Amino acid sequence: MSRSSILLRLAGLALALGLAGCGGGAGNDGGGDGDGDGDGDGDGGPPSTDAVSNGGTITFQDIGATGWYPSRRDPAVGPCDVQDTATCCLARHEVTSDALTPWDQDLIMTLRGPMRVARLVVYQPSNDPGTWDRVASWSGAAAAGVAFAGNGTETAGFVGDVGTECLVNVSTDRVFACGAGSAPFCPPGGAPQHHGWAGSKLFVLEASMPHAADVPGACSDDAGGNWYDAPWIGLSLGELVRSGQFGGCHCYAKDPAQWWLADGCGQFNVFEVVNDNNMYKNLGVFSTNMFGYAGYVGEGPCGPACDVAALGDEVDLIDKQRNAEAAMGAIATPTQGPRAAFRRPDRGPRYFVILLDVDTRTVQLAMIHPRNIPKGARSTLPDLPATLSRDAIDALLALRLPR
Repeated sequence: MSRSSILLRLAGLALALGLAGCGGGAGNDGGGDGDGDGDGDGDGGPPSTDAVSNGGTITFQDIGATGWYPSRRDPAVGPCDVQDTATCCLARHEVTSDALTPWDQDLIMTLRGPMRVARLVVYQPSNDPGTWDRVASWSGAAAAGVAFAGNGTETAGFVGDVGTECLVNVSTDRVFACGAGSAPFCPPGGAPQHHGWAGSKLFVLEASMPHAADVPGACSDDAGGNWYDAPWIGLSLGELVRSGQFGGCHCYAKDPAQWWLADGCGQFNVFEVVNDNNMYKNLGVFSTNMFGYAGYVGEGPCGPACDVAALGDEVDLIDKQRNAEAAMGAIATPTQGPRAAFRRPDRGPRYFVILLDVDTRTVQLAMIHPRNIPKGARSTLPDLPATLSRDAIDALLALRLPR
């Protein structure tokens, strides 16, 4: 594997293990508002004042594979056919479907600062065929169906700001019963653990990612830290997050002693700024990749090859080979990287759209400026209604921004 892949996996493991401490692809032609403040975001907050940008998409197709990964079990119950020690029981979990696996499992989101979140909504298919329901939401003043953990959110609640190097896990509000007999197993005691979202799901965050000094509540003031000023939105299997602090018994790799291989349940780095204080450091762009037993899909950081200072304010998606705005939305498959990277929105908010659709084996990622909502997203944004039609989901899947 490449050095960049190793670095990404090193950063990803500690995050995933629950160290949350401190109609069609039409182009952009404007959008609505929804709250009357003229910025198009509908959030009721201060208007967005940064320059309007063109948006971007990266579409992952043919996602999912058969195979296996280790799954933690109660040592008193088993089976422990992968690892059986005094402190760790791991069973072989067979994956027999290729329909978006393993990302069809219950997933928990992790937010790493610096980040300012204004709204967060989750949709899933309803019992009524052809519709998706809003199953969780948070907007600062109100929350429904969602729980937060880390950085003091368990007691103080989530206020939207995530300081640099702070971590906040986002899950459903359904408590997972850890302890004896739990499967996947998570140790008893401590703060309550929660289920993630299983099956198809759509996450929408309205957020900006200013630099470290501009977001209060930093968890570190060490500018030499490998996560300093490096925001991240990641998805992990719920069992990996619930397994507790960094340890030697988890699903991340088939052999926990060789966790850097990340060949187990793995992780999805959806939007990650990479700061490893080396040649891969670039605080202006995101790296996007998923990895696990099925291999590595996506691309790592582009380092200094992506120079955001040379780009116009309108650029959200960068052609990594030309250091210019991508001609259209990027496509990635298990055999081909997207050759594009999202630009960090450090001066104003964007809608971050993360759509995982089991039926089409597709993961659609989008960044959309609140004042430039494309036609294909207007059934969803900015209102984020209680119900979406399947047509609205298909329209999001068809987006190929910036064109």
